[in-house]
Amino acid sequence: MKKKFRIIGLGLVTFLIVIQFFHPDKNNSEVDPAGDLIQVASPPGEIATLLRHACYDCHSNQTIYPWYGRISPVSWFMERHIRKGRDKMNLSEYGTGEKSEGIGLLVKICEVMDDGTMPLKSYQSLHKEARLTQEERSLICNWADNEAMKMIRKWPVEPDE
Repeated sequence: MKKKFRIIGLGLVTFLIVIQFFHPDKNNSEVDPAGDLIQVASPPGEIATLLRHACYDCHSNQTIYPWYGRISPVSWFMERHIRKGRDKMNLSEYGTGEKSEGIGLLVKICEVMDDGTMPLKSYQSLHKEARLTQEERSLICNWADNEAMKMIRKWPVEPDE
């Protein structure tokens, strides 16, 4: 019985060592300041800081990878998680799409702040700076709503035909 556990243990250790040679590519890409939410919308300093701490790691091209992000299989989980986050909302591409997409992104920011679904609890457990108080959530939401309303007011009016 001991020999069986020793073989299983050795196999597991070997497997864990081998998978360390296989890492996903870090998915940081060039950031165009003309597209980045903080650069384009110029939120007040406190809100910009809150967005960077709570949103940018998963929802921008400016991910800051922690030390444990170099360990497989954690690196695989993080890469998949970040890719999904960017697919849903990429704050680095805020200014590159249609105005309606920008407004939609701001509305979505407010929605997830309001309902408390973001940042994810699993992210908050490892990143204390991402733990937002209700007051901070309200600040972000109010700013996003106001920014969306500014964009709507500036929307070009099409002449009647």
